[in-house]
Formats: sequence, structure tokens, C-alpha cells
Amino acid sequence: MPRAELADETLAAVVAAAGLDAPDTREGWEWRLQCALPWPVFDGYRRRRDECYAAAKDVNDVARVAAANDEFFAFVNAHPDLCRLFAAGRLGYYDALLPKVAARLRRAPPARILDLGSFAGVSTLYLGAAFPDSQVVGVEQHPGAVAVAEEASARCGLGNVSFACADYTEFDAGAFDAVVSLQALPAYLIPWLPSERPEEYARGSHLEAALGAPAAAVLAVARAVAAVRRLTTAGGRAVLHERVVGLPRALLFHHLLARAGLAVTDLCLAGWHSVSQRDVVQSFPLIVASAADGPVPFDEAAMTALYTQAGGPNLTGLPETCGVTFSGPPAHAAFAALPAPRDELCLRVGVKDGRRMHAYFGIAGGLWAYVYRCDTCDERKLSVGHLGIVPAMFQPGLDELARLQASGQLTDCEPPLDQFRYHVGERFNFSAS
Repeated sequence: MPRAELADETLAAVVAAAGLDAPDTREGWEWRLQCALPWPVFDGYRRRRDECYAAAKDVNDVARVAAANDEFFAFVNAHPDLCRLFAAGRLGYYDALLPKVAARLRRAPPARILDLGSFAGVSTLYLGAAFPDSQVVGVEQHPGAVAVAEEASARCGLGNVSFACADYTEFDAGAFDAVVSLQALPAYLIPWLPSERPEEYARGSHLEAALGAPAAAVLAVARAVAAVRRLTTAGGRAVLHERVVGLPRALLFHHLLARAGLAVTDLCLAGWHSVSQRDVVQSFPLIVASAADGPVPFDEAAMTALYTQAGGPNLTGLPETCGVTFSGPPAHAAFAALPAPRDELCLRVGVKDGRRMHAYFGIAGGLWAYVYRCDTCDERKLSVGHLGIVPAMFQPGLDELARLQASGQLTDCEPPLDQFRYHVGERFNFSAS
């Protein structure tokens, strides 16, 4: 069966010594699972994995998400062969992330490194090999995973690496010069927060409000972040790569770091693909933070810029008879970059689910007709076309607003929708039906 080639030489050496190998495809990895595992173990793994995927879609039921994740990893770590195979399936992730982590730690090599959630030990052993003069400790709460990691460590023969079986939120082995967490924090519990205004990404006062409820799921994340700070010596570094889906959650996570005394000094998107996960490249922020003695200032701008990088609209060669549509952050950037002067009308509405939505109909630079719709859920869509197709550009947007109003989805309109439709037709010289 084909094996994937690992790009990082240090990781390749560790993996070979530990007796692991990287599957080439997801299908090959799944086949290896079926061949190597007794049917009850493979079936139990598959059912728990499917429940994790199903729970992840129900973003409002954080208790279900947490329970599904806990059950899944408890099951994986209770079966040594499955634990090893799962570690092999994650080698693509380690190959993409660990060199980036090591590069940031080499700027000031740490004497003691703590690897949170060390699982089967691959990341801990890599750090031990990459930093032979450092003492590296992996902490993992599942005894089965620790046993697999210690077996791999014995194969590798790295004298500067050790493992501890403990919950890292309660682990007490003094402070470390560097703390590394690769998807070890319960970031999947971070709630989605609305923006304060439809045109902006800023969460502002909503960030602090999210911490107000005593039973809020985000408090579990805050507790984990506090443990990272406690385990990092003052002036030391925390290097974090967490599965924080979407800008709203990333901003709240960044806010929690600042509250805990972790000042972000380096921030970039780091992508990867591993056969144990989806067949797509995933990308989340890689964060380096310096440990301070107390809360540090928080600025949303850096994280927002990271998630919303996009250029202005490229309208060169656009046919005169059709338009072009942008969605998400590119729509936001394109709307901001439309040429002046701009003549536009804006409809401000509330939506039944609590969102605020704005819809813009206008002419930019005397050449381009556009419709831009944005809301506090960060749903953004911009359609742009030549001035000569104003009816074809504007009518669908007006019709969609009418459908939303007829279905009871719009709670209020300013100005009233009928009045807005009339003004659009009058201002831009077409008959809005």
C-alpha cells in the first residue's frame, strides 16, 4: 500500500524510529484500519467519528459537541492499535505544523518545553529531536495514549523526553519556557458571536458579554487558556494551533488569551491536510503569545485582517450583459473598493433570528451597478454589473427581500420595503415590479 513521503526530515526520522508510517490517501488509511482492527473496534470508531461530525453541525448544542468529542477520543485512546493508526493518519498535520512551531521556538530555544495533549507522542518526540538540549514533557489525560507514547519514546531513544498522565488544567510540574498546544484546547466549545454592525467584523462589547453567563461553555475554554498561562513562565511563549472555526470564534479565543495574560506576538494562518480528517486543506491561526503578569490589551484588528485578506474587485473584461458575484470576505473587500463617486440607497432590516441586515443598491463610478447585502452573521454577497443592466442587477435583490418579508423573516424595515422599492426605481430609472 502506498506510503506518503514526509517533507520534514526530523519528523520522518522520528516516525520511522517509532514504527509509524504515513498513509498516502484517506481510502488507504481507512482500509488499513479495517484490516488491522477487530470489527467491534473499527465499528465503534466509525460510529463515534460519525457522531462527532453530526454534533459539529449542531453548533447550538455545545453539550452534545463536547460529549461526542470526549467519547470519541476516550475510545480511540483505549485501543492501542487504533491509537497508533490514528496517529499515523494525523502525520500530514504534524508534517505541516511542527516545522512552523519549531521555527518559532528556535528564535530563543527554550530550556523546558511542555506539549499539551500529547496523544500518541509524535509531537512531543519531534520537539525532543528538534531541541536536543531542551527537556520536553508531553502531558496527556488518557492512560492508553500515554502508554503508546512511552513505547514510541523507548524506540526513539530520546533521553530528553518524558510523558505524564494528567489533565493539563490540573497538571503541576512548574512553569515551562514554552508551552505547545496543537488542537489540545476545547476550542470547539467557543460560541459564535454576532458583529455589532452588518458592515463590520468587529465583535466589540459582545466579546465580554459572552463570558457573563456562569454556565457558558466558553468558560471551559477560558479555564484551558488559563492553564496554558499558568504553565508558561513569565516572559515565556505559548504556541497554539487550535481548531477555531470562523472569525467570530477566533476573536473570542484571542480575547480569552488577552484576559489570561497571553500577549499575541506572532499570528499566521497555517493549513494542512491529513488522511484521518476531511479530504480538504484546512487552515486555522498559528498563534505565538508571550506570557505576561496580568491581562494584556486586546485588539481585534490583527485577527480580523488575518481572516479577511482579499483584494478589490477585478472587473476587467466583464461582459456587458452579465454581472459577477463575490461572497464572504471577498465581497466585503470588493464593496469597500468600489470606485467613487457612489450613489446608493440602503435598506436596514431586522431578521427573525436576531440578525441585523443591510442591503445596498447603487451605482459606482458612473459605470457599475451593484447590490451588496451583509448581516451580523458575516454573510456577505456583492453583485456587480455594467450600468446598462440595472434592472437585471436590482430586481432579483428586491424580489428576495420581498420573499423574506412575505415569509415573516423580516421583523422591521427602515425605510418600509414598499417605499424602498419605489425609491430604487425612481433613483435609478427603472420600473421595480
